[in-house]
Amino acid sequence: MDESWKHDRQKAITQRRRIRSKSDGEAQREADAWAVNHRGRPAIKPPPPAGRAMAGVLRPLARAFGPGVSELDEHWAAIVGEALARWSSPEKLQAGTLVVRARGPAAALIEAQSGIILERVAQYAGKAPKRLRIVQGSLAAPAGPVRRASTRVVKRADPLPPPPSDPAERLAAALADFAAAVKEREGG
Repeated sequence: MDESWKHDRQKAITQRRRIRSKSDGEAQREADAWAVNHRGRPAIKPPPPAGRAMAGVLRPLARAFGPGVSELDEHWAAIVGEALARWSSPEKLQAGTLVVRARGPAAALIEAQSGIILERVAQYAGKAPKRLRIVQGSLAAPAGPVRRASTRVVKRADPLPPPPSDPAERLAAALADFAAAVKEREGG
């Protein structure tokens, strides 16, 4: 077994040397023929993209049932207007009823405009919910940590001088102010 491997290896080396010594055209033809005869298995075809397969499943469902609450939530400001969007959000869309959570007096405003809101949802979704149910309560807190306002008071002893007209001087002044603020913050 060990000898056959050495013999095949020696044969391949000899064949390569022979190909190099011939003319370029003939060597190229022999090299192509050798590559065709010694080609490995073809590469495995990659799987189809998951997004394409998922779209084939979701598209008919979206036509049949309309958009979900997350899609309505993305476009809620366009549906109800900026003012009401700050005080309300869609919560559930189920069995022909759109459930909207609203804070305080916004519930009464949404109730008053329920017909218009249902029409706009129908324009956006393609299928209109038949009812609008309003639940009063606080809206979900925004994601991420809540930043508190700074309690530090900034006092200036003298009024600010007018900014210089030269852009280079304005940049130098801004950098100097920044350096002084960093130095003050770090206690230097």
